[in-house]
Amino acid sequence: MFSRKSTIIATVFIAFMYLVFVPLVYAATEYKMTDYWPFKEGAWWEFNDGKIEITGTEEIDGISTFKYLDTGSCPGDGGEINVVNDDTNGFVFFLPSEDGSYSIVKISEPYVKKGDKTTSSFKEDDGWQVTLVVKLEGTANVVVPAGKFKRCLRFSVKIKSVYEDGGHSHIERIYLAKGIGLVKAVRVAGKKGCVFVPQSFDVFNGIRKLEDYSN
Repeated sequence: MFSRKSTIIATVFIAFMYLVFVPLVYAATEYKMTDYWPFKEGAWWEFNDGKIEITGTEEIDGISTFKYLDTGSCPGDGGEINVVNDDTNGFVFFLPSEDGSYSIVKISEPYVKKGDKTTSSFKEDDGWQVTLVVKLEGTANVVVPAGKFKRCLRFSVKIKSVYEDGGHSHIERIYLAKGIGLVKAVRVAGKKGCVFVPQSFDVFNGIRKLEDYSN
């Protein structure tokens, strides 16, 4: 039979294991965003509706950014915007205004965990007040023409636009694969506006899939 002393020691050991290792097992995994959409000059991503290209670099307010050109159905005007995804600023878009200034739209912090939300608000030149809420919902395996990608980060993107005489909102879901970037985007609800998902539904069904890439 075990002695009382050995029983106490065993009980303390089990309690220690529970207190130390169980929290480690159930702790939320933290993801480094630069691993999930790395940018470099010359990189490109070909989708079923068009292409995203990194065409160059530019310094804005002391921050080194990449020029991001989307020639797909969204944004539609074919204009370049600036983007940065680094360990200091996180994942950020710089949207140009007519007066030469920029609206800073943060997609995420440099490191994210499941359930994390990032909210950004900005005003467009035409008077629309836009609020963007990006939430990491978890991970998912994704199959697209470019291949099979495991444990992609799955974000919900909620966009609300308000103007004097009304407004609209919509929800998108985007998937980022480690080492690759955007592999899929799906319009979940809403009819107007877009971030990654095209709005020309007369020629596009609202699901964007990666077909080829070079990064």
